[in-house]
Amino acid sequence: MINISDLEKILEIVEKHNISHFEFEQEKSKVIIDKENSKKCDLNNEDVYNEQDKKMINLKEDNKESDVQKIYIKSELAGTFYIRKEEGAEEFVKLHDLINENTVVGLIEVMKLFNEVESGINGEVIDILVKDGDFVEYGQPLFEIKPI
Repeated sequence: MINISDLEKILEIVEKHNISHFEFEQEKSKVIIDKENSKKCDLNNEDVYNEQDKKMINLKEDNKESDVQKIYIKSELAGTFYIRKEEGAEEFVKLHDLINENTVVGLIEVMKLFNEVESGINGEVIDILVKDGDFVEYGQPLFEIKPI
């Protein structure tokens, strides 16, 4: 069970980093914070989208003309994204770099712990969607990859 002090800490972090969606589950307790969809809505209504969904749909529609298949490397954690190991060091990957499924493409810092972000796919980096030092959310696209 989640105690009140832990819940207050979670809320404080969500507010501090302007996180729009957060989910946490521990044993029989579950916390969902969704600032964008704070109104109650019919979950079966297909017309309900948040702004990020609309942007992704528009992006997909814009790219229909292009026959290039694109896959996104997404963040598996909420935290601060780094594209290099330390300041002044070379970036893990750059535009048009060829990567394999084990290539480390960045780091995400969560509570002073650095977690490697592996690509999980063979391909070419065609777009870097976040900047070094940006706060990223769970599920946020970080890189756009053209599979090889």
